[in-house]
Amino acid sequence: MLLLLSQACFSQEQGATNSAFSVALRQLLDNQRDSIPIASLGDIPAKQFNREGWEFFNQREGKELQNGNLSLNGFRPIVQEDIVEVREDLIVVLLHGPDQRKIHLASLKRNGDPIQSFLLSDRFGYLYEKNFRAYSFEEPYHYDERKKTFEFYQLIYGYEKIPVIESPTQDPIYHQSFHQLKINNQGLFDLVFSSDTGDILFNREKTTPLTHEVEFHELSILCVSNKNNPESALWQEEYMTHGDMESHDSITIPLSYGAEWQERFFFLRPREGHQILEVSQRHENIMVFPGDGTTCELGQWKRYQSPWLDLHCEDDFFITRSYSPEEFRRFPDYLPEELLAAFQSTCGNEKAPEEHLGVLAIPSLDNSRIAAARIVIRIEYLSPSGKKMKYLILELANSC
Repeated sequence: MLLLLSQACFSQEQGATNSAFSVALRQLLDNQRDSIPIASLGDIPAKQFNREGWEFFNQREGKELQNGNLSLNGFRPIVQEDIVEVREDLIVVLLHGPDQRKIHLASLKRNGDPIQSFLLSDRFGYLYEKNFRAYSFEEPYHYDERKKTFEFYQLIYGYEKIPVIESPTQDPIYHQSFHQLKINNQGLFDLVFSSDTGDILFNREKTTPLTHEVEFHELSILCVSNKNNPESALWQEEYMTHGDMESHDSITIPLSYGAEWQERFFFLRPREGHQILEVSQRHENIMVFPGDGTTCELGQWKRYQSPWLDLHCEDDFFITRSYSPEEFRRFPDYLPEELLAAFQSTCGNEKAPEEHLGVLAIPSLDNSRIAAARIVIRIEYLSPSGKKMKYLILELANSC
């Protein structure tokens, strides 16, 4: 008797909840309220598809389920933008978690009774298993209004080892398969179309690549920037060369202050009959004396040159290496009188003229520091006449 009484009370409470949901739904659709809480609707059965490659995905998702059900407690209230379809006897809605990383699709009866749910998109949560679902990074899913289907990709995570100039990225996402999901008349989920896509790059950002070329007679060096972000270019020219390029073994490019040369992608294009052997990099440090709005550099004095660092060029592709702060502080030994003589020769008298006192701080021996002056990229190649080298010298700016 007590058990039956408890069940009756629960049914009455559930009925009251569902009746309230129906009223709230009409008000939401009529713009008479802003949202509908769904925590009190209980649990909703979760649909999983047993497809090849989805095992880890389903296993991970299953850890959040209780007996195959998803608790609606914890999802944010439904707003009008979450309602995808309104049918005679059911609605289709999007469910968002508090962190916005996951989007579940759910079908509910018009009175709020849960029917079924499906984890439509998880942007970052499954990288440990190396796969997840989304339509794109800007659009987690896509709804085809004409076909009444939700479209998404089952994705696999892995880095492109060697980019190509036509696709200059190591974006770590590939399409694995494409799917269309539909909700039938009973509110249940069906995969109405599935197809493998192969290794199709899934770009994180929509960018327009712009190629910048330095040409020698024997080879070209290419770097890529984002056309929509001019500051991403190491050098602004799309094409750069010497007029008599056959007689030159190096080209120097002054970089703007703060230019990001570290970990940049470079591509080589050797001429016919030429072969790239090795690409290496070194950096050079000089002594500088910052002032207030002025900087004096002892570029013609002592200069630290680091050992050559192999950049492991493969398939005519290499990435520049960054350096630690300690490496940027290395400098040859010197005597104090040597530094004084070099400073006076280049920067003048270290004592500020009287008219500048208290107005402008000029470079002083008391304000010395070591700074990186250039990055040198050495390309060793084999030509019909033997082994030769070319140099790309990036001059770094230490002040604006």
